[in-house]
Amino acid sequence: MLWTIGDTLSEAAWILSRAGVDTPRLDAQLLLAWALGCRREDLAREPERVVSEAEQASFQEALALRSRRRPLAYILGECWFYGNELAVDDSVLIPRPETEMLVDCVVNAAPLGARVADIGTGSGCIAVCAALARKDITVACVDISQSALQVARRNIDRHDLSARVTLAHGDLFERLTGERFDAIVSNPPYIALPDAASLMPEVRDYEPAIALYENTGQDGLSYYRRLFAHAAPLLTQGGWMAVEAGAGQAGEIVRIARQAGYNDIEIRLDGAAIERVVIARLTGKAV
Repeated sequence: MLWTIGDTLSEAAWILSRAGVDTPRLDAQLLLAWALGCRREDLAREPERVVSEAEQASFQEALALRSRRRPLAYILGECWFYGNELAVDDSVLIPRPETEMLVDCVVNAAPLGARVADIGTGSGCIAVCAALARKDITVACVDISQSALQVARRNIDRHDLSARVTLAHGDLFERLTGERFDAIVSNPPYIALPDAASLMPEVRDYEPAIALYENTGQDGLSYYRRLFAHAAPLLTQGGWMAVEAGAGQAGEIVRIARQAGYNDIEIRLDGAAIERVVIARLTGKAV
């Protein structure tokens, strides 16, 4: 049987809908465009075009993965973040729109020629996109996962940023001792293990646990305690730290920051009015 683009999309959307995918038609279009090597917009122009056997085989393999709720970005091997195309695989979190708020913090608030640290860089999405938007800054990225750093390296090389974005393997600040930064950003693991069962299958079953869950305690806040406890010696006069927060966590993160001596603290809301980013300064810090 010969399958056209239109027939293939209709069948695929039905399969993905039955599998519980939130956006079955869109996902079917993106997967088919990937299999055909074209843009999603091109599919609507040729609905009667016949999909070849080789193209159909490639598409059906990808469709089967998505119907098992494997994230679309992992199937395609890339995603868009802050207007830039980035490589991803299942060793890193898929960048979320709310994480773009951390990029905004750097782009809009870092001083001219700033040195920035990205702690738990993952795919390097924050560092890469901030460096693309601000040609004057340098970013030092740290991650405990060697596999994640390999993905970050691919994104740094893809965007020709190796002169301004560096990578180090380590836990939090251990590789940055003695250095000074104008800004520190982090999207740390903040999901408490008891909450894992409530996550979508795409997250719970496929995204890396090391980047999702705190590894001590049960409240999702252990990494924030460590970040705020140890960041101060690395900050320059007037420097600041911005962290992404899980829903309902910002108030407690502010308390943690105040206990660590930070006295100029701001909370920013995301598009869903969730307190998503906490920014903290040590206003009396000496150089």
